[in-house]
Amino acid sequence: MGYKLIALDIDGTIRSNEHPLSERTCLALAAAREVGAIVTIVTGRMYLSALHVTADLELQSPVATYQGAHIADPLSHRVLWHQPLTSQMISDALDVLDSGDHEILAHHKGHVYVDRLSEWIEAYVERNHVRVHVVDDLRSLGDEGVTRLIVGGEDDVVGETTAILKRTFDSQLQIVRSLPYFCEVLHPDTGKEVALQRLCTMLDVRQEDTVAVGNGDEDAAMIAWAGLGVAMGDGSALGIAAADEVAPPLAGSGVAEVVERLLGGGLLGGI
Repeated sequence: MGYKLIALDIDGTIRSNEHPLSERTCLALAAAREVGAIVTIVTGRMYLSALHVTADLELQSPVATYQGAHIADPLSHRVLWHQPLTSQMISDALDVLDSGDHEILAHHKGHVYVDRLSEWIEAYVERNHVRVHVVDDLRSLGDEGVTRLIVGGEDDVVGETTAILKRTFDSQLQIVRSLPYFCEVLHPDTGKEVALQRLCTMLDVRQEDTVAVGNGDEDAAMIAWAGLGVAMGDGSALGIAAADEVAPPLAGSGVAEVVERLLGGGLLGGI
């Protein structure tokens, strides 16, 4: 018997702008499913954005998006679990953010809400192919089930803002700087490791029977929690420190190499 579930980050792990999802990776993951392993995605992407990847990989199992705040079936689109921000959390975060000149947007049911448009926001919306709605005050969305707030802008500004939010809220909010140019604000009971645990419960998979692969700081807790935690060789130092092993970089189809090795050793699925 072998590992029953493979959880994969997307960007920087199985694809990037420079390195699209490779045929080798698709074939390796298809082979893993053929021997009975479950392949899933645990990503910071919006659900609708992640669906492009789940379709390419022909995944049928539930997937976790929004840094683990949302789990849904990629075929029926039924939401299986969702942990939105509370009205108070949104208000508290905006009280801090309103003191500076920030680009702020809220994610709700696959749409983006802002209190003003800007070149940065318009570029974000176009890049992510998502609808944008302008409201007078983002606090008005407090009871609507907002999944996360995103603070965007120049790298140094976002870095300073991330530090301020972490100092202010500590464990009261989940603060994730997933990219140099934006910071995410989520409910504290979220995170990729939380989503992976929930997926295991839903799918009746034990912790020790999981493989998790990622490349960023936000993947580190998931990598550490999994039965076999794998970090990409060109990933963050925090992710690598949390890993049981380090895979070749994305450009070398590192995920495919790990899966092929596990398959060759009879360490996946029911073999």
